[in-house]
Amino acid sequence: MARLLPVHDSSPLMVDSVAGVRQLDQAIIDAQGDDGLALMTEAGDAAFAALRALWPEASRVGVLAGAGNNGGDGWVVARLAQAAGLTVCVLNVGDDTKGSSAALAARAAAEAEGVTAEPLTSEALAALEADVIVDGLLGTGLASALRAPYPEWIEQINQHPAAVLALDVPSGLNADTGQIMGACVKADATVTFISVKTGLLTGDGPDVTGVLDVAPLSLDALAREQVTPLAQRINARQQLLDGLPERRGNSNKGQYGHALMIGGTQGLGGAVAMAVDACCRSGAGLTSCATHPDNQTLVLMHRPECMAQGIGSGLELLPMLERATVIGCGPGLGTSSWSELLLQQTLLSELPCVLDADALNILASPGWHLDCSERDAIITPHPGEAARLLNQTVADIQADRVAAALALAESFQVVAVLKGQGTVIASPEGQVAICTDGNPGMSSGGMGDVLTGVLTALLAQGLTPWQAACLGVSVHSAAADQLAADHGMRGLLASDLTPVIRELLNT
Repeated sequence: MARLLPVHDSSPLMVDSVAGVRQLDQAIIDAQGDDGLALMTEAGDAAFAALRALWPEASRVGVLAGAGNNGGDGWVVARLAQAAGLTVCVLNVGDDTKGSSAALAARAAAEAEGVTAEPLTSEALAALEADVIVDGLLGTGLASALRAPYPEWIEQINQHPAAVLALDVPSGLNADTGQIMGACVKADATVTFISVKTGLLTGDGPDVTGVLDVAPLSLDALAREQVTPLAQRINARQQLLDGLPERRGNSNKGQYGHALMIGGTQGLGGAVAMAVDACCRSGAGLTSCATHPDNQTLVLMHRPECMAQGIGSGLELLPMLERATVIGCGPGLGTSSWSELLLQQTLLSELPCVLDADALNILASPGWHLDCSERDAIITPHPGEAARLLNQTVADIQADRVAAALALAESFQVVAVLKGQGTVIASPEGQVAICTDGNPGMSSGGMGDVLTGVLTALLAQGLTPWQAACLGVSVHSAAADQLAADHGMRGLLASDLTPVIRELLNT
């Protein structure tokens, strides 16, 4: 199903942890002065409104109601559907006498409207006749692997021909991390309540969420002020509003920085050439390139405005470092002794820098150390590089991407850009941003090299590492989205992005 309400268009700028949303819930309930039934009723109202908007022709609704408050939300939907004249079937999990007072009251109100329920079993799911299934099984509290029979039920839900509307989060998704806990409902749409949860935006979350609609319910400014958001959601539209300042007429190239791109060992000249091109097109006043002598001609042919020089040793790099104002190191750098010498000189410099690709792989090897507490720096690892830097596994990184990004930022005193679906940006001070632009077409070689060039150019123009990372990641991802919308995701190349990035940075 197409994303009728894309996350970057519909969701608020603030993103919360599950614990944070629970605090917000309680603040609202305290203000309403009841046991939570009023808030639960609001949630059910919002979910039913979304159901009717997305599937106006649906006449049969199947509600899967868990034992907790998520199930209570489902009972509200069932009552509203029954009152609207739809055919309603509720499959219920757990002891009918247990649950919160609000959930029990929601059930009683639905039953008073004539809604009946039967226990949720595999047989009942197989026999369920519905145009839309409302997933109210598990909610946001899941933090461990699912136990039987939930995986079997979820598989049946995913194979059912009905559309699926998830309440708050798809059942089986860790709402904090975006990790699938063994099995997960693949929803066509999700209505999340109060605030966006981190797990909906990163990791596997976007793959199972479908259309994401955010229902703030009775969240007001007073309640919002009581809880600090875990992260901010960023996209290109928002970042461009706060991005690069307008250029003055009375200016010159020296006022927009001198970027030095370092990389391109033998056989990998294309990587640094793409980074150079992206750096030039993203507005650096001057761009130089230190590369292997074999690649000097390639870089100059690809971008003649660049001052490219073949470098044979670390000492030959020193004059170029003296002229530069920022460094981008890593695209195509390799891991040879030549590569290590260039990285060593980069680390000895005090210039602001962006470190990517093989620069990070070298830093993860024994005997190397990175501490950027005395300089401005951005690192841009993918999950594999992040795992090596933190001495973890890729599974560890992907199990909690926000925690991994924060660990990278704190360990190395950098702004860390953890690439992947829902790219996470973290600062040493604990700031977190999640980018909701981007698409699977970006899973092709060279995308990170282009990003390095963009980030280096933004640093050269005076942005802080945090500003450069947020703007650069957003614009890079938005360019890919624009190209995918025009031409499709398959066959999207990294070099395709650069002209669109230039357009976006000039909007």
